Amino acid sequence: MAFATSALAVSGCLGSGGSDEPGRVKGDTATVYSSAPRHGPSAELARAVMAGERRALTQAGGRAGGLRIRLRQLPATDDQPDNPWDPALVSENANSAANDPTTIAYLGELDYGATAVSLPITNNAGLLQVSPGDGLTSLTQRPPGRPRAGPERYYPSDKHTFVRLGPTDLEEAEYLVERAQASGAKRIAVVFSGDIYGRELTPQIFARARRAGLEPVASEEYRGQLDEIPDIASRLGDAHPDVVIHAAVAGVGTGRLLAEIDARLPTVPLLATSGILAGRTSLVLPTGPGRIEAVGPGISPRRAGYDAMRLVLDAVDEGQRDRGRVIAAARRLAPRIADPGLARYRPGADGRFRRVGVAR
Repeated sequence: MAFATSALAVSGCLGSGGSDEPGRVKGDTATVYSSAPRHGPSAELARAVMAGERRALTQAGGRAGGLRIRLRQLPATDDQPDNPWDPALVSENANSAANDPTTIAYLGELDYGATAVSLPITNNAGLLQVSPGDGLTSLTQRPPGRPRAGPERYYPSDKHTFVRLGPTDLEEAEYLVERAQASGAKRIAVVFSGDIYGRELTPQIFARARRAGLEPVASEEYRGQLDEIPDIASRLGDAHPDVVIHAAVAGVGTGRLLAEIDARLPTVPLLATSGILAGRTSLVLPTGPGRIEAVGPGISPRRAGYDAMRLVLDAVDEGQRDRGRVIAAARRLAPRIADPGLARYRPGADGRFRRVGVAR
């Protein structure tokens, strides 16, 4: 999960479901929808993000642009403990916002590619969408290694309505390749998840590795099945990488998977993207708690939620009830938010990751 600052240029507006005046909120109340996990690996982070959203709204007295601002926080997960987000619920949340004539903005999604589901819906409705931390690269640029995965598929209106308050996954990939290169690595391997997060991130890591002169020697998909872990570790060992990068959301078996890789490749550095920071998975490895290093947000989740809501409120102060003007204001104001960059994380003796320094 990542929290820094970059913004995609946004402009224009379309109608939103049911309003007599397309592109404008009627009445004296506007609604900000927020979509975030209530269960699963990101639930703890999501609670902090939502608390930050509420704090920003409270500090503003619940008002902006002459309107009373109502916050509706909706669940982006079912009660399954291993799902970082649920596509059906994310779609439902976005449609609820799109079909509400009082909606002025949508906060979401939190992480790991969920915005790929909601953004086409809110974009088609002409709504501002602000993500506190979804780093999916293709939301704002064509990711290296995936030439057909450009951002145009997320913008059916052909107008950009999305602002990201966080670095892209590509920035994480670039940093990890730099770390691998600094360690003297020449051969690189990746363990990834089969969801949109892992599928998009792995080609980016390999593309940047090739550009840096590193040779990709193995890519192994972990599908959450414990019985496949020994074979994954064995194949990685046979590939003889100089560094292994974990590019997946922490979940069932993550600790065991890394322990098996550690046992098979005890002298090979283990690096990880921010997906490993999710949840409470124990990652204590036999050779010690500091065996793996991850890159992730340089800002707290609570501050990320606060900044996202604050940006919306400031944009509404300028654009008032006009959705198109709110989008344009958010585009202009977003770069003013301080950029805290990326940070380095390592697990302690309890297996929980803690920030240990600045990445970039």
